[in-house]
Amino acid sequence: MAGYFRAEGIVLKSRDYQETDQLLTILTPNHGKIDAIVKGVRKPKSSLRSGTQQLCRSRFLFYAGKSLATVTQCEVQSIFAPLRQDLRRLAYACYLVEIADSVVMPGQVNPAMYNLLKQGLEQLAVAPPALVARAFEARTLKILGLEPRLDRCASCGGALRSAERVTVAPAAGGTICPQCRGREGPEYQVRPGSIKIWQQLNHMNWRHLRRLRISPYLARDLEEIMPAFLEYYLDRKLKSRALINEIGGQ
Repeated sequence: MAGYFRAEGIVLKSRDYQETDQLLTILTPNHGKIDAIVKGVRKPKSSLRSGTQQLCRSRFLFYAGKSLATVTQCEVQSIFAPLRQDLRRLAYACYLVEIADSVVMPGQVNPAMYNLLKQGLEQLAVAPPALVARAFEARTLKILGLEPRLDRCASCGGALRSAERVTVAPAAGGTICPQCRGREGPEYQVRPGSIKIWQQLNHMNWRHLRRLRISPYLARDLEEIMPAFLEYYLDRKLKSRALINEIGGQ
């Protein structure tokens, strides 16, 4: 139904449209993802330009047309300035945005994912970016109801047994014991310490994340397995990982 409505949102995508307009995809807590046009925003004196850039969090006034919403007003809440001044942090910010965009389907309202994205972008300014990404991945899986089993075999429920490496199989839903190996598709070998860090990231307070220190070996384990686990359940490759890899990941 056509009419005006207000919503806070984070701009996930921005595409040029016609001569001076842009098409935005905006994630909101109470209206899901909104595709909206911003008319004349590419003109030098447009009052809407500052609040409609990708990664901006703003309060918007929309007009809901028959097929597409129109942004008529916006009030900037945060442009996440520290992320725009650091290529590495910006690359991770794009990664979080891509995950959120992949998780929230058109027409779906997901306030938990909106709040997670907001918190993740805020933490990227003050905490190690790779750790923020790992915590974001862990919490995304939890929101999806796909938190992995990491304390026992996700396939048979048996003990994992102590070893130098632990096997993780996304298709099984977590760690697997030696007897269940080879049955559940792609498998990854990681250090037991990596599993402990993953368990911490599932529930750790964001404020404590910036004080967490892990070895480069464990960081590399998590950098491989956690995105792979998430991509398996999203059934898609996350393109932003390529830029992160180009600039050195950790």
